[in-house]
Amino acid sequence: MFVNQLPQLIWRAALLSTCLFAFWKGRWPERSVAVCFLLASFSSPLVLNTRDWLDPQWGVLIVDGALLVALLIATLRTNRVWILFATAFQLLSVVIHVAMAVDHSVAPLPYRRGLVIWSYMTLVALAVGTWQVSRKPLRPD
Repeated sequence: MFVNQLPQLIWRAALLSTCLFAFWKGRWPERSVAVCFLLASFSSPLVLNTRDWLDPQWGVLIVDGALLVALLIATLRTNRVWILFATAFQLLSVVIHVAMAVDHSVAPLPYRRGLVIWSYMTLVALAVGTWQVSRKPLRPD
């Protein structure tokens, strides 16, 4: 259910390696966002409607919306620039869900590919942010 095709295996490897990097080298914003990414990624297949790709994925929309709220909260509590990009990319994922819900002429394949593209971009933002933080010396707060 979780990994049955090569693209899913690649996604899981990218997700786990990025989140492990965030846990290893990141600070509290990177670690908390990594936890949110892991929770969202592993809960999405549980709510996925695999019988009907022509309808919007309401369960995944709820998961993506919850991740967007978590990213917005993290954005308001930190001064990291990378999290603004991650939040913007997650907002685009939610907009894709809304577009599918509003306009039934949106084809399922571009819908799914759009979600994949923005999901990878959120991971890239986390990886770049963690890399930037890991290069700075640790300062006591």
